[in-house]
Amino acid sequence: MAGSSFSNASGDKSEDAIGSSGQNDYWVVKVNASGVIQWENTIGGDQADTPSSIKQTSDGGYIIAGESFSNASGDKTEDSMFFDFWVIKLNSVGVIEWDNTISGSSFERSPTVLETSDGGFLLGGISDSGIGGDKTEPSNGGTDFWVLKLDDTGTILWQNTIGGSSSDGINALIETSDGGFVLGGVSASDISGDKTENGRGGGDYWIVKINDTGAVEWDKTIGGPGADFLESVYQTPDGGYILGGFSSSDAGGEKSENSLGLNDYWVVKLDASRNVQWENTIGALNSEDLGYTYPSDDGGYVVIGHSNSDAGGDKIENSNGSFDLWFVKLNASGTIIGQNTIGGSEGDVLFFGEFAPSGDDLFMSCSSFSDISGDKTEDNVGSNDYWTLKLGNILSIANQELANKFTVFPNPTQNYIEWNLPNALIEEIALFDINGKLITSSALISENRVDVSHLSDGLYFIKITSEGQTIIKKFIKK
Repeated sequence: MAGSSFSNASGDKSEDAIGSSGQNDYWVVKVNASGVIQWENTIGGDQADTPSSIKQTSDGGYIIAGESFSNASGDKTEDSMFFDFWVIKLNSVGVIEWDNTISGSSFERSPTVLETSDGGFLLGGISDSGIGGDKTEPSNGGTDFWVLKLDDTGTILWQNTIGGSSSDGINALIETSDGGFVLGGVSASDISGDKTENGRGGGDYWIVKINDTGAVEWDKTIGGPGADFLESVYQTPDGGYILGGFSSSDAGGEKSENSLGLNDYWVVKLDASRNVQWENTIGALNSEDLGYTYPSDDGGYVVIGHSNSDAGGDKIENSNGSFDLWFVKLNASGTIIGQNTIGGSEGDVLFFGEFAPSGDDLFMSCSSFSDISGDKTEDNVGSNDYWTLKLGNILSIANQELANKFTVFPNPTQNYIEWNLPNALIEEIALFDINGKLITSSALISENRVDVSHLSDGLYFIKITSEGQTIIKKFIKK
């Protein structure tokens, strides 16, 4: 995991901050499969350095991209012109192999990076620069997509500035089956420059297909009358694409539903001809942000972000406090089939979408301000910390239809957990601890409650199988 920190050595951090007081460094942490720290590295220069993307590479190392205001100092080998892209390659134990500062004449922000099939890297981010520094093309107007192909040592092979006459910003990169790439982000531009369609509102989803030398092959604008922010794009087995992000738009343009609150998740499925197959506005009464969406192994999709809404709209659980992580499972047609709200009593938020799905498991890390509360089992060390979670089968997203019918109470509890479904409908009851370890299970249900008085204080899960469906509910024993 990678994020920003200005902490000195303390808690889990072994190195002092490198930059001047209050200036961020990259902080990279490697944990094993059980979440135990194996190594961590504070990486930075004399000013603010903030990562926005990390990927594991085929050699077992890591590629990290972010933005930097630092001159050559600390771990940084080149001066910045202003805010620049800073790309760092680590080996498998976190030692820097090389770094490259990539700059234009103005500012470059929030890059994302991926390793390409030829062993090099594709880097893309937001640029406000004209020709100067490493940048060979003028701005189209406002900010643009700036995409660069690097070799395995970080040397620039080619680049392209892509945009319209207003502001455009890139958030996602994928390599496609034909060896080219799709870039995804946000555009406020009408037809101009590389943009072939007018905007729908205050900002739209914009995806751009380039070939293996960076030339634009096509682009597509998708949006409603308000502001729409694309955060992820994946190619699907049918040759289409699944797009995920968040939106404040009501119905209009490609959007068929009004906003449910301030912001909602907005998931859009395109076919191989880039026509909208379906789209779904997913949210509740307050704000749902990020909306990063990836294909799951069962042919559906998982949507990840954070929410400060209580139950209402599409959300079936109240907030634990401020913002919580909110996971939503969709089937292949985009219908909600499950969800889970995970958080503590304060804010728990995701700043950029980098996740490691593997089958039914999902490893992720976010920023948390919460002490022990809700789903959080450890107090914060400082103001806000990394909070790392591994979600497996037992922490998986609950069945939506059954979840709407089923409740457990009291919660918190001292002696018993009870439920509101008739026992005749229940095939199995099972209890699990916070690590997913089975405590007890039974297919013989004689009454609508289970004794938990013998359990230690803490967070537990009760899993109910009914009519071939499964629901998982959290409860606190104290």
